[in-house]
Amino acid sequence: MAALLLQQKPEALPVNFDGIPSSLKESPHWVLWQWHYDSESERWTKPPRQSDGQFARTNDPDTWTTFDKVHRAYLDGSFDGVGIVLRDDLVGIDLDHVLDESGEVTPLAAEIVERFGDAYMEKSPSGDGLHILTLGTFPRSGKGTEHKNIECYREGSSRYFTVTGHELSNAAGIVHQAEALDWLYETHFRKSTAAAAKLPTVTDGGVTKLVDDAVILANAAQAGNGQRFRKLFDYGDFSDYPSQSEADLALANMLAGATQDGETLDRLFRVSELFRPEKWDKSHTADGLTYGQMTIAKALTGKNATKQIEAAVRTGGFVRAADAMAETHTVEWLIDGVMEQGTSCMLFGASGSGKSFVAIDWSCCIVTGTDWHGQDVEPGAVFYIVGEGQKGFGRRLTAWQTKNNVSLQTAPLYLWQAPIPLSSDESVKWLAAEIAKVASPNNPPRMIVIDTLARNIGNADENSNRDMGLLMNLLDTHLRLPFNASVVIVHHSGNGDRDRLRGASGLTGAVDYEYRVDRKGDARALVCKKNKEGEEGEDRQFRIERVPLDGNISSAALVMLDTPSKNAAGVKLRAPSITCLSVLKRMTDACGLVPSDELKKAVGIGAPGLVVPKEKWKDESISAGISAGTTDDANRRAFDRAFDQLVNEANLVGSHGDYVWAK
Repeated sequence: MAALLLQQKPEALPVNFDGIPSSLKESPHWVLWQWHYDSESERWTKPPRQSDGQFARTNDPDTWTTFDKVHRAYLDGSFDGVGIVLRDDLVGIDLDHVLDESGEVTPLAAEIVERFGDAYMEKSPSGDGLHILTLGTFPRSGKGTEHKNIECYREGSSRYFTVTGHELSNAAGIVHQAEALDWLYETHFRKSTAAAAKLPTVTDGGVTKLVDDAVILANAAQAGNGQRFRKLFDYGDFSDYPSQSEADLALANMLAGATQDGETLDRLFRVSELFRPEKWDKSHTADGLTYGQMTIAKALTGKNATKQIEAAVRTGGFVRAADAMAETHTVEWLIDGVMEQGTSCMLFGASGSGKSFVAIDWSCCIVTGTDWHGQDVEPGAVFYIVGEGQKGFGRRLTAWQTKNNVSLQTAPLYLWQAPIPLSSDESVKWLAAEIAKVASPNNPPRMIVIDTLARNIGNADENSNRDMGLLMNLLDTHLRLPFNASVVIVHHSGNGDRDRLRGASGLTGAVDYEYRVDRKGDARALVCKKNKEGEEGEDRQFRIERVPLDGNISSAALVMLDTPSKNAAGVKLRAPSITCLSVLKRMTDACGLVPSDELKKAVGIGAPGLVVPKEKWKDESISAGISAGTTDDANRRAFDRAFDQLVNEANLVGSHGDYVWAK
């Protein structure tokens, strides 16, 4: 029912593989792309893909491939285009909306085309833009200073570059254009730097005094993270961050360290190379708050209030109630909906239940910036104390890397492969010093895992509330608060009562989160037993799957079934239903369609943002193995039973006409 599709995906020029220069074809840095509708920004995007349909990453060479492989995959019809990750001296210039219907370029673009006359040029996928690929160096990646439809990207950028092969030049290949690149930067990308900025003065912090903005910027540029500040402020280079939004907040936090006046911070951010007027001034909330206002509020309230509170805790001083109240305005999740940043968590279960696999899964997702089974994570470094099973731990990491197809080779995951007596004040201080040596501003400590408590307890008695209270105080004082890192403690369940922690009852009261890992045969579940700030949440079903490795050995990795065991109707889902719901969620993320007004009107309140054709969902679910039968009829019946349970019994899936969606 094409009428249901309110916003059809854009048309893209078909790739002309014969027009692509042979020197580019030799590169092993190729990716594919598919159109994807981002409901938050309300626009179509082109996330990079691997030939098997999984997401590619511009910072992970394991997700890139050869020209021949993307050529074959594109011809299969599942992808909308191809692209290349910029490496070595390859520079890509993107000129948006510069070609009219007759193919003539705008005056602004004509000057750039003339300067790069010998370079390879082609039409962009939209057909009205122009791409230039050349060799050389360029000071920064991003948009031009005044003309935001001029962009330039280089190695280290978080962007890849689409390639169509619809050439507009007679270039024989990719050539060096040093002089033209210098001209482009000086003409369209250079801006006053932080060191040279001189702006009007303002009132700061309610105390009337003249403040030279240049002094604020100079102080920020000379701070401990000054190199990162200059990279963001002077060059707009956010290649150290997962996205520009994270970079925006990072720069706002750095400025907030120098001034706590919102107007000053706003004015300074607006003269930075990171500033995007169309994004900064766009309303993002029902009450009209703009993206810029939200970013500034987060920098001035949550971040600084947290610092003041934690400083007071470390020094034993009082903290103003207003600061504590300001901190509540924002929630900074480490794993969205699972664990906040800078909190303590007890992860426990019986021996062999799989609790260490959960800790490894959390850790690997955080250090690679991979969402934890649909939940966003805050990327950063993880420090893992491997108190037991050191010989097999590396194999488990290799298994995770293999199973998830995400490289850990450059990930900031650091292991200490021996127990540490954490009941000793000197040992915990020493551990903090070791973490500080390795941690970097680009990858701050996000999580510290102690696996297990029993192997790292030292001379303390786990049954003593006094000993456990002192141990938790040491972890808070020297690890959790100074680094604002979440501390996850892996522990065993009680000998007589597997529903609770083993040892002192005070451990439960000392942590913010408590997760229990249950096992019954091959079925396992992660159960939230405690959440200080909210509901206990849903059970998460998973299994531990064997993963063959090189050298005729194997290990295992966690495979999440993606579905809570609880739902609105209290229905226990059957395995095919769990698989179908998991498939639907993945399809929605990858190829969900925007519903029409007809569907939205029919559903009313709770109408979905994206929908999936029911027939395609059925085909994908059958391919995922929901039935042991071999006939089409058996597969159809298995899907119909799962559909009925998800829609009519559990109320986890909505359906209207030929379209479905996860609720």
